[in-house]
Amino acid sequence: MLILGTGVVEPIPISVKTCREGLGKDTERKRKADEQRAMRMAMARKRQKHEEEWKQNVRLKAASRETEKDLLQSQKVCEQLDSQQVIDCVRTLMCKVYM
Repeated sequence: MLILGTGVVEPIPISVKTCREGLGKDTERKRKADEQRAMRMAMARKRQKHEEEWKQNVRLKAASRETEKDLLQSQKVCEQLDSQQVIDCVRTLMCKVYM
C-alpha cells in the first residue's frame, strides 16, 4: 500500500571525506569532546556549590562572633549596673544608720 506524494522530497546529500581518518573517527572525537565539556561543567557546578557553602560558613561564623561579642558586652554592663546598685544600696543603708 504505497501512497503517492509521501516520499522524500529532497535527495540525501553525499558527503565526501577529505581527511585520511577512518569512518567514525569524527563522531568519536565529538563524543569525547562532549564528555569533557559535560565533565568540566559538572566540576564547575561542584566548585560553585562548595564556594557558596564556604561563604555561608564564613558568614555564620562572623555572625556568631558578633553575637558573642554583644553578649559579653551586655554581661559587662549588667555586672556594672548590679555593682552600682549594691553600692547605692550600701550608701543608702549607711546614711539611714548614721542619721
